[in-house]
Amino acid sequence: MDDHSVPEPDGSGDTNGIRGGVTEPAHLGDERTTLLGFLQRQRDLVAWKVSEAPDETLASIRAPSGLTLHGIVQHLTNVERSWFREFFAGETGLTFDSSDENPDGDFRAEGLPMNDLLAAYAAETARCDEVIAAAPTLDATATSSDGMYTFSLRWVIAHMIEETGRHLGHMDLLREQADGAVGEDPAST
Repeated sequence: MDDHSVPEPDGSGDTNGIRGGVTEPAHLGDERTTLLGFLQRQRDLVAWKVSEAPDETLASIRAPSGLTLHGIVQHLTNVERSWFREFFAGETGLTFDSSDENPDGDFRAEGLPMNDLLAAYAAETARCDEVIAAAPTLDATATSSDGMYTFSLRWVIAHMIEETGRHLGHMDLLREQADGAVGEDPAST
């Protein structure tokens, strides 16, 4: 057995670990392990970014566009559901907070407690992880219902890393404006 194949709880081996309370992607992992480690890290940082602050503080700031911390968490829950369960797994009958009449409805979470939004996000990502785990390979594909687009699971995971990371940048700025809290991850604060 190579030295790097021994599981390390901090992610320094070939399995994902935990550092500072968030996922540390495997430093020596295979492609699937590494991608899933980075996706989970972004998800963990969403929860960390809004931790230890009262709802009133988190809701006290919004971007000129109306973007809020609560709305971002609700949006990310909807986006995970859309890409992994609806598009990739082909699940039907799913509910979303946006509609044709209210395309930005998933960003509107006024009055919803952050703890409830985070619980819904965690539950949704767990369901999405089941979809990912059921796929035999990252090369597995899905095609949109109109037949216009085909994406691999690899692409969907990479897209969700990008989507979540982009919104984490928004969360960084909103949280700093709300109460001055800054930092890239728990180990840096």
